Amino acid sequence: MSLAYNPDDYSPMFQGFLKGISSGDWPSKPKGIAKLGIMPEDWLKEITPGKVHYVWPNDGSHDIQPGRAFGGWVGALSDHVVSICMFSALTDGEAFTTQDLQIKLFRPVSHGDITIQAHVVNRSKSTGYIEAEWRNAEGKLLVKVLAWKAIRTVEAIHGPRD
Repeated sequence: MSLAYNPDDYSPMFQGFLKGISSGDWPSKPKGIAKLGIMPEDWLKEITPGKVHYVWPNDGSHDIQPGRAFGGWVGALSDHVVSICMFSALTDGEAFTTQDLQIKLFRPVSHGDITIQAHVVNRSKSTGYIEAEWRNAEGKLLVKVLAWKAIRTVEAIHGPRD
């Protein structure tokens, strides 16, 4: 996949992430993302600071019942999408952690291409608020996601850096 983006629009830490997923060479892919089968290298279609657009090709491999994606999977993928959205809006030296994540399921998430768009609605010095929507091929709203992220220094979130 080739993801078009301007590296100067993002913090150096996020530039490394974008380089990995756009080149397909991502040796540092987080284990949790890999184990869950979340594939931003294939599903992230567009990114600008504070906005992301994913297309998840739902093949049924995450179904709890035929034609219904497992709600836990919906939550995990939603957390990933809103986190990447927040990550895209950080400046150098900033990191974040999730404070609150709300998933509102309006319809079953059935098979086919699912479009997921997220954007930062509000960002202060210490908090980011992100919303995302999942829509099916007919444009019907499937899921609404509301997320609050605590923004701190990289050291406060990840510990001292060498």
